[in-house]
Amino acid sequence: MSITLRGRQLGDRALRSLLTTVFVVVAGMKLAASEFETSNFARFGYAPWFMYAVGVAQLVGAVSLWIRGYVAYGALLLAVLMAGGAVSHLRAGDPLVMAVPALGLLALACSLAFARRNELRSR
Repeated sequence: MSITLRGRQLGDRALRSLLTTVFVVVAGMKLAASEFETSNFARFGYAPWFMYAVGVAQLVGAVSLWIRGYVAYGALLLAVLMAGGAVSHLRAGDPLVMAVPALGLLALACSLAFARRNELRSR
């Protein structure tokens, strides 16, 4: 195995590990109905059930990052969720700095989806 290929594999695994850790933690906060999450979703004007739906979707995305052939799909799901999170902050009138974590995770998820684009089926 070449050094370049080995480095790519390590980088891929590190990025998937980072994204998985972040999304399992934030999904857990949503599913546990933490005060932070419930107040944010209320401030954004979303129904309480939507917080749980987002938490489940985040878990599905995080798990998908470890299923062969579904990494790109999981990364795209997480990217869509983070785009929604960033838009929610901006629509609520939050300063841009509040959307930066979602935008950073969006960029990371998009880069993983791009790196794994060969998994996406063309129809």
